Amino acid sequence: MHAKFLKTRFGILCSLLAAVVALPSTSSQVSAGDEAFIVLPGEASRYSGQQGREGDFTELLATADRTGGVLGFFRQTIAPKSGPPTHLHEMEAEFCYVVSGQFNFKLGERIVSAPAGAFVFIPRITPHTFQNTGTEPGVLLFGVAPGGFEKMFAERQGVDADTNQKLMAKHHMQVVGPPLR
Repeated sequence: MHAKFLKTRFGILCSLLAAVVALPSTSSQVSAGDEAFIVLPGEASRYSGQQGREGDFTELLATADRTGGVLGFFRQTIAPKSGPPTHLHEMEAEFCYVVSGQFNFKLGERIVSAPAGAFVFIPRITPHTFQNTGTEPGVLLFGVAPGGFEKMFAERQGVDADTNQKLMAKHHMQVVGPPLR
């Protein structure tokens, strides 16, 4: 029963992703996003988190370079009690599917418990954060539209707080509050 539920939720996520990719292009030029691709297990570039979040890992599944800028898609493994500070994205809408684990998501002023199978949509300029509330690492699938923000994870592994702030500004992300605790 649980496997069927997860397959249904994953199917919904795939349908949403397909709808985003099918949006009409504003350019008549052929771009890298016009080529189909598959990322097989173990082929995604994997990056550790910045200082203080070294137990978190991000795997880039689809970058703006590969999708013609339409979207970015990445999988994150989040350590217990870990999560980012409250932040917002100036340019991107974000969506998330909880693959495994138990998370709390803060959306604006509302905090919601999100178990495996939950889907979260975050419009641009919406303050948000999340925290793994479980005792084991949890896995989240994230998408951003348009793509580009996902590149920050490749650039910030192991960086100090000052460099991390500069990278967030470069990728149109603003910290607006503390992490969940």
